[in-house]
Amino acid sequence: MVIKLRIFYIFNIKKDVYEIYKDTPSVLYNFFRELYSFNKDNLDYANAIFKEIATKFNKEKIDLKIYLKMHNKLIYSKKSDAHIINNLYKNEISIMKIKRSYIIINANSNYSEFFNFLPLECFVCDFNNSDYFFICKIKMLV
Repeated sequence: MVIKLRIFYIFNIKKDVYEIYKDTPSVLYNFFRELYSFNKDNLDYANAIFKEIATKFNKEKIDLKIYLKMHNKLIYSKKSDAHIINNLYKNEISIMKIKRSYIIINANSNYSEFFNFLPLECFVCDFNNSDYFFICKIKMLV
């Protein structure tokens, strides 16, 4: 059996940008897809575009929030900078790493429990599967 891993990139969208693109997330996805594939020679330009759309995460705050909520649960572990969920009951394995500019989640399913800890305006991109959504939209479905 081959397990297909999803790689989710999560961005902290500015509130005013969220209001503009909440009904047309494909435009926002195209911005991030372009940034994802930018040439290293254009990093200054890519960084300027990123700063117009998103803000940095408070890495320490999110790390602590997740650890305090999950550290007593058998499904959770933390190694170095990686938060890990291994939930056999829900058939979920997710590994989350928090960076200042983005969060990356590797998961074996379409939904990770880590989504529950992120702000509603966060925008999720899976560039390998051309998939994207706002956290608030997925929380309504679950």
